Amino acid sequence: MNLEVPGRKNQRETNAIPQTSLGLSMFTYALWGIFALTSLSGIFLMVYYIPTFAQAFSSVEQLNEQVPFGWMIRRVHGAGGNFFLILMLLYLLRVFYKGEYKVEPRAPWVLGIFSLFITVWANFSGFLLPLSQRAFWGTAAVLSNLSTIPWIGSFSVDFLRGGKELGGVALTRFYSMHIGFSTILALLLFWQHWLGKKEKKTADANNQKFQNGLFASAVAGLLLAAVAFAPSWFSDPLQEAVNPMVNPERVSPPWYLLFLEETLKFLVVAYPAWSVAGLVAILLLLIFLPYIDRNPEKSLLLRPVALALGGAFGVVLIYFSLLGTASARYGERIILPDRPISAAEIRGAQVFAERNCAYCHQVFGREGRREGPDMAVVRQRNRSPEWIQRFVLNARLYQPGTTMPRYEIPLEDLEALSTYLLSLDWRDRKFKAIDRKLFLDYGQYLNGQEGSATRNSLPAIAGEKSP
Repeated sequence: MNLEVPGRKNQRETNAIPQTSLGLSMFTYALWGIFALTSLSGIFLMVYYIPTFAQAFSSVEQLNEQVPFGWMIRRVHGAGGNFFLILMLLYLLRVFYKGEYKVEPRAPWVLGIFSLFITVWANFSGFLLPLSQRAFWGTAAVLSNLSTIPWIGSFSVDFLRGGKELGGVALTRFYSMHIGFSTILALLLFWQHWLGKKEKKTADANNQKFQNGLFASAVAGLLLAAVAFAPSWFSDPLQEAVNPMVNPERVSPPWYLLFLEETLKFLVVAYPAWSVAGLVAILLLLIFLPYIDRNPEKSLLLRPVALALGGAFGVVLIYFSLLGTASARYGERIILPDRPISAAEIRGAQVFAERNCAYCHQVFGREGRREGPDMAVVRQRNRSPEWIQRFVLNARLYQPGTTMPRYEIPLEDLEALSTYLLSLDWRDRKFKAIDRKLFLDYGQYLNGQEGSATRNSLPAIAGEKSP
């Protein structure tokens, strides 16, 4: 006997929602809300932004200072893009953890992976657009790392830059990619939403809608809190306009690409062919995971292979991201030979610090980023002082396509810099690390007999010695 009230069944079916989170889940509500907010703020920014190398920074600065609520809209746009990426990561992690990529249809997982990659690239292409020192050199660091990928890296980077240098052509291409990938992302979201409507329904709709709304409200509250209290986390602080001739201090790539530098330099240098094969295999595994993993179990503990692979991938990603975070704190100390040093060597080390050479170079594997060669190899390769001076003045004559800018350094400082670099004897490897600020302020007192007495009276300068 059917005891249901006529019409009640149809009402429950109307209010039904997808049974899995691959379709209309709480993440879907939040993702659509953040995407709409980011898109609308981006359309507003397009009205004022001028995508030319000479006017990009000034147009953003004018928007930030003179347009009513322009500063707030710019912060909302930057935070929205980063929040969307975080939500995409959490969404895919939840789907993987619950095994919901096994549910038909399996295409939403593939679309989610593509959406994640496109979101990363849309954020990265927008990272350059303010054209500040932070944006320019952070982008240059990422492109330099990508160029190390065997066979395809150099060609791909040249295509993205539109040549050998990061200039006006590159800015135009990144601006076009930022808009184009955002449009593709919208189409993918619509496609995924359409596929989600085909999933099985459940009657518990009202409670689920309340949870979805609550989660979306919490995400919106976190975004507004980030805009108000931590604006520099997700948007460029516009501290200084771009100067391709001067490396800034404490510049690092975007947080979502911190792992890239350490990963590529660890794998590509040691195993170039295997690293490319491994990257391709990881990409294919991520994209086609629903079609490769045929185990019907959804519980993570009953999927030992998926648990092992997912855990290993997460540990490696976190490990190299932490390494990238640590390497961003470069140049806090200056490396000097652990012996009496001359006035020219002291002045050369000061020039090394003042020009922020640690942005690209380490000394004995320490106190710098590993984008360029270690400075200890200068003595190892038997470079002459004249060769060093010519290379510093214009490195592109020796290495076309290098990110090292041309330097205008007085001859006296140039000679001192070459003297310092040649003092780094790789065979001895006895050195001391001295605080950068103290060295720049009191380094002249380290010379001669007076310097020895002063060094003993200032133990903070002595720093750390090599074993």
